[in-house]
Amino acid sequence: MATYSEADFEDSRFDYGERVRILLRHPKLGGVYGEAEGTCAAREEDIEFEAKDGTMRTKTLVWLKDIEGYEKPHEDLPDTTQEVEEAWFAEEALRKKEGDPLDGVSFN
Repeated sequence: MATYSEADFEDSRFDYGERVRILLRHPKLGGVYGEAEGTCAAREEDIEFEAKDGTMRTKTLVWLKDIEGYEKPHEDLPDTTQEVEEAWFAEEALRKKEGDPLDGVSFN
């Protein structure tokens, strides 16, 4: 369970309060289409979910706050997007602000 503290990040390559880049992946087409930035606020390991192919998978999720550069479709207004300021992201979609050794590595 996330505690929203430094303890959440003991086994992470990221730190509590660290500003990170987010690789934005298209929900239907796959593939990275852009980047945003956010601040690490909480982390939960082994979150189970159903993948698009119907199989069950687990991922580590990171709660990011103060997100800049991320918009998603507006749930009430067609063809409109809305800014997202905080959200959960798969840890594998995160990169260090500069010089991340995983730059250029794909994720699913």
